[in-house]
Amino acid sequence: MSEHLEALKQENALLCEALAESQKRISELERHVKYLEGIIRQYHNENTPSSKQPEWKKSPDRLNKQPATQGKPVGAPGDTRPSPAIDEERVIRLDDESYYGSPLDYVTRVVAEVAPLSPVRWTRFYLARYIDPASGDVVTACYPDCPNVGTFGPNLRGMIVMLRERANLSEQQTARFLQNLYGFDITAGTIEAELARTASALQPQYAALGEAVNVAFVKHSDETGQSVNGKHWCVYCMSTEQNTYMFAHEKKKADYIKQLLDHDQERVLVSDGHSIYDWYHAKQRCWSHATRKDTWLFDEKQTQERAFLHEVVSGTYKTATELIQKKPPGPEHVWDVLFLRNRIEQGAAYTWHDEPCRKVMNYMRNALDDWFTFMLVPGVPPTNNLNERDIRKHVMKRKNCGTFRSEQGLLNHCVILSVLESWKKQGKNDHKTLISALKAYNAKLNWAA
Repeated sequence: MSEHLEALKQENALLCEALAESQKRISELERHVKYLEGIIRQYHNENTPSSKQPEWKKSPDRLNKQPATQGKPVGAPGDTRPSPAIDEERVIRLDDESYYGSPLDYVTRVVAEVAPLSPVRWTRFYLARYIDPASGDVVTACYPDCPNVGTFGPNLRGMIVMLRERANLSEQQTARFLQNLYGFDITAGTIEAELARTASALQPQYAALGEAVNVAFVKHSDETGQSVNGKHWCVYCMSTEQNTYMFAHEKKKADYIKQLLDHDQERVLVSDGHSIYDWYHAKQRCWSHATRKDTWLFDEKQTQERAFLHEVVSGTYKTATELIQKKPPGPEHVWDVLFLRNRIEQGAAYTWHDEPCRKVMNYMRNALDDWFTFMLVPGVPPTNNLNERDIRKHVMKRKNCGTFRSEQGLLNHCVILSVLESWKKQGKNDHKTLISALKAYNAKLNWAA
């Protein structure tokens, strides 16, 4: 009997040991699953466009959807390029017409062409110097095509800027482009030096953009990360309908926003609701961020609770937009705002069993007074899409070129891209306007003691 009991104890000890090992293994696997889910969520979340969604995330209706036919539908108006102004007319005939005789008629073809690329021209300028009779300072003559610093004229410098900031080429790709087209050798360091000189020339316009954004009645703000020589930096983007202002700092802090924006109660800031904007008085939270969150959850798993969340968030936004379509934004919407605000409060008070749903409602409740500013103040949009489009220009640059080699390189990029984007918004040709600005900068008199 005692031997049987001892055998049972040993068997029980082995089972307990195996159970402990299994529990440890299950715990490790659960942590690993959470880690993998976190990795997946970095790339597949509510901000991922539908075109980038993996196949296993798409609904059966979307997977079975037939591709749309190419081209415009039947009966749609054409999109033909308007007839250009003809610069030259040429008649082409055979060199020897003795066999064929005179032509029957002519076939007309209008062809667009550019002038052949000319090699880079080097010009030696002799800049006269004078003595100022009043101060004794030395005054150097200037010329728009002769830069004050560097050996590249405004056209070549402007092309480098366009290749780096508009085509988003890297230094090596820019150097290869200039070599292939012009036979001109240039190093990566020289390219960055030319960008720095351009940013210096555009500093007055850049400073004016910051002031224009500050005094604007409605302004938008967003931020994104950027690697600088292995360090994590933050690029801030402030936008209005006419201007774009970007700047960068090593950290994401409210103090950097406060240095640019005055705390004016009569101006509205549209943002995604990050805590660095809590200090600003009048805000409008971006409804695109909110509706993407609940729509993502509802598409992922159509449970009753997520359907209710979808109705509370997206349904509230739909009701708000329908109300301002019937009646313009203004104080007469106060009761509508109180009704919609109460609707979100009731949704937040609901006992959510689904953790992601609870997080979305907490996101809605944390800034309850900032969701309906667009219903009360005319001219305030309900989304931050304007700023999202502006900051996307930098994101495209980051994806193509990766990191910046220096902090000053990132700051120069912010200056140049801000000015170019603002000119584009104002209906100007950014390349021609850049050349004009560089020539005007070169034409300033240079004083030396």
